[in-house]
Amino acid sequence: MRRAVTIVLAVWAVGLVLAEGLLQISAGAAMLLALVLAVRKALRLEPDVRAYVRAALALMAWQLVSPAVALVTGAAERWPRGARYGQALDTVATAAVASIGTVGVPWLLLGGLVAGGWLLSSALGLFQHFVLWEWEPPAFLKLNLSRLQENFGTEEKPRYAAGGFLFHRLRFSHGAIAVLGPALAVLARGRVAWRRVLAGAVVCALLLAPYAAFARAALLTGFAVCVLALLLLSRGTPRKVGLAVAAALVVLVAVTPAWHERLGKAAENLFGGERSLAMSVGWRLVKAHPLVGVGFGNHKPAALATQAETGITELLATDAHNLWLTTWAETGLVGLVLLATAHLLLARALVRRHRAGSLLATGALLSFVGFHILSLVHYLPFHPSVHLSFSFIWGLGLCRGSEGLGLPRDEGQRRPDTP
Repeated sequence: MRRAVTIVLAVWAVGLVLAEGLLQISAGAAMLLALVLAVRKALRLEPDVRAYVRAALALMAWQLVSPAVALVTGAAERWPRGARYGQALDTVATAAVASIGTVGVPWLLLGGLVAGGWLLSSALGLFQHFVLWEWEPPAFLKLNLSRLQENFGTEEKPRYAAGGFLFHRLRFSHGAIAVLGPALAVLARGRVAWRRVLAGAVVCALLLAPYAAFARAALLTGFAVCVLALLLLSRGTPRKVGLAVAAALVVLVAVTPAWHERLGKAAENLFGGERSLAMSVGWRLVKAHPLVGVGFGNHKPAALATQAETGITELLATDAHNLWLTTWAETGLVGLVLLATAHLLLARALVRRHRAGSLLATGALLSFVGFHILSLVHYLPFHPSVHLSFSFIWGLGLCRGSEGLGLPRDEGQRRPDTP
């Protein structure tokens, strides 16, 4: 069982940067292993983790039955697409990682795979940012390269939206935010000096991903998570220097011509453009079916049904561009309460482990904050690679054993002020 867990977690770590399919296979395998442990009565979860797991299972169960409820109540006219409906299983991915992690977690192996993978992926992303991508991948991969060939710069200085090995700008940049928290935690509290140096390089690579992908929300979220890490994990001069560097980087990005134009369109998009339209349609669905929603995975057909009146497009109808609004529209007030309960219980468990000195819990907590900042303008569960990246980090944050990778709690608090 321990060897099986190691293989599953290692493949999951590789999938963070390489392919969405690997993440889905790993998540499915983790769920099966967790089920085996439960059947054997070998699952030993602490009370706060057990409470979160139960809440996640309850949320998934409601997601699975909500389309049937919507059909019975007349809120929906058909069952959701299979791929979208299957995303309900992603809801328990964090619980699966936390469960199989009780067998043992190969911390250094996972750290090496994630660090090496993201350094390579960000290097590829930087190439994609400056050089027009012309190589066509095999058709069976079903990759859309149109955004890699879209010029966000000028004719004289073209700049393209990077996608890394995922060849998708949002999956690439949002996945980077998931990993940013643990990298910052190791940088601030890692026990071994060379690991902190490596973590620093990974942090730079992870911030480079949304920059090269022209992902506005992800880049701003990345800076916000870095500032939070400075406030949470450093003191004195290191904190002041770090905040000054973060402010300088924000100014540097803002004055870059391509990014200046990109940021200038953000307010228009949010308060009167496409994102505003998507959110208004989401509110329309909420008002029509507030209690049980239109069924998990049914946002798109329900939104398109209003097309004649709202002008919503095929692309914008996918979701409401907000986690809570999309959840309310699809699964009603019942699903909204269950989601809030699950995330509050997850946050409570991570905070307790952070206070106890768990290095991965600290990183997962930073990742959790990043997720919810991004979720204000994106429905992150729509992309399984993104949702499963965050789930992987959160699940590891609930596991035991990462305390030995970091400085003792009291030493970690004194170190920044020590001459």
